[in-house]
Amino acid sequence: MAIDGIVLHKIIEGIQKELPLKINRITQASDHEYFLHGFNGEKKNLFLSVHPNFARLQFSEEKNSTNLDPSHFLMLLRKNMNGGIITEVIQLGFDRIIELIVEHRDEMGVIRKNRLIMELIGRSANLILVSQDNIILDAHKRISAFEDNTRSIYSGAEYNYPEDFNQKSFHEILTYSKDEPLRQQYQGISPLLEREILFRLETQSIKEIYDEIMNSNQLYVYEKDFHIIKLNEMKDTPKILPIMEGLDSFYLSKQNQARIKNHTGDLLKLIKRELKRAKLKLPKLKDDLIKAENSEHLREFGDLLFMYASDKKSGLTQIEIQNFDGETLIIPLDKKYNGKENAKRYFKKYNKAKTSLSYTEVEIEKTENRIDYFERLELQCNQASVEDAKEIQEELTQQGIINQKKIKKSKHVKKKTPNYIVIDFDEKTKIYVGKNNLQNEAITFKIAQKNDYWFHVANQAGAHVLLKTDEMDETKQRLCCQLAAYFSSSRNSSSVEVHYTLAKNIKKVPKGTPGLVQIHDYKSMFIDPDEDYLNTYLKQ
Repeated sequence: MAIDGIVLHKIIEGIQKELPLKINRITQASDHEYFLHGFNGEKKNLFLSVHPNFARLQFSEEKNSTNLDPSHFLMLLRKNMNGGIITEVIQLGFDRIIELIVEHRDEMGVIRKNRLIMELIGRSANLILVSQDNIILDAHKRISAFEDNTRSIYSGAEYNYPEDFNQKSFHEILTYSKDEPLRQQYQGISPLLEREILFRLETQSIKEIYDEIMNSNQLYVYEKDFHIIKLNEMKDTPKILPIMEGLDSFYLSKQNQARIKNHTGDLLKLIKRELKRAKLKLPKLKDDLIKAENSEHLREFGDLLFMYASDKKSGLTQIEIQNFDGETLIIPLDKKYNGKENAKRYFKKYNKAKTSLSYTEVEIEKTENRIDYFERLELQCNQASVEDAKEIQEELTQQGIINQKKIKKSKHVKKKTPNYIVIDFDEKTKIYVGKNNLQNEAITFKIAQKNDYWFHVANQAGAHVLLKTDEMDETKQRLCCQLAAYFSSSRNSSSVEVHYTLAKNIKKVPKGTPGLVQIHDYKSMFIDPDEDYLNTYLKQ
């Protein structure tokens, strides 16, 4: 869902309270997303997105992912804003146009007041850097006169605001007209908010609704929508969160797959395609196995033809023969061959079926392992951050599933430690959580020592969780079981079984896919995954 001008108004209020904000660093999370890493007595990450579906401005607690190769616009932002101070954030009425006023000292030591303008207008969302003389320095998305004859966005042009639809301020809604849609009369009203206001007008006055909107400091987050007032029309139970935290909660998983695609290509699509191929192949192999197992009649036909029909001439399409139990059988023949030659053909088919039996059994096992492997990768990709997805891409390249030449490599890539989670529980206790196969391998076979505790959800795909501690207790044990259940395919289930044992009881599966292990001498605990409880540790 796109942010409307009313929610944006509340976001701007929250940002204004944190100003002035010094910009220490600017990074780019994806082609459409930028972070201004600031400081105002404490660290603040101001997130700017001009993604067609997720455009917004907010403070975010999200950990920033590794940069793409720096774009020209990112380098320009750094040149004109790094070390600068955001002194004001201005919203154009209740419209989705925001200006960040940035005081920055140029190379000559002169303080310039540049404007970073965000136009959060659907697929036309843009980020434009404008000088204090109202000249465009550059934009995230340049627009020539050929593309839009009403205004041009390019370096050197004068900046003009988008077309004004002559709507009134939302503050004037108390005098609304019932004769036309609210969102055509007033700025900032989305179709979602309009439906909610009309629904509430059956039981509330417009002033009561207006007061509730203007006094709200919370975000009501639903599965597919959110707003700063409860959406009574939806009749669902929302999460109620502070506005910035609520935005993180709503958008994080939705934008993550877009970022992963931006950094790694359509990785999830590749995994699903390989999984589909393996699943289509398996029934065919099982049919071949049944045919190979039921091939004894071929040998019997060959024996009977040799004994009773070897003198028959070609031209016959079938023959009736009594078998060794006295039953009458009709044996199909190829009329191009005589009796003896037909017998030889049956023996040849029989031998081929028997030879294929062991091959088919091996292929079934390989295909079942491949299905299991890609199901694990699919789960890992659905729960992955950008860094996790890059590691999955690296693994698939090592396995020969992705062609090395097709991967766009950053110029600044260095070999680094896998991106597993590390939780410092206390001074003597550390917990490691692997979210993909490379991380799981590193945790289980490089970091683990024989007397560390190891956890994994029972009989399904999930994270390897390692507990390093001087003393095990129930709190640590339950936390590790929670982590193992949460980072698994049972994240949204209850009473999830988790196995735990000492790391010395873990063995690699010979010739198995990465991350696949065997365990013995384990115990079990049943746990209900609790995201709110885990977030206190995962946000470290």
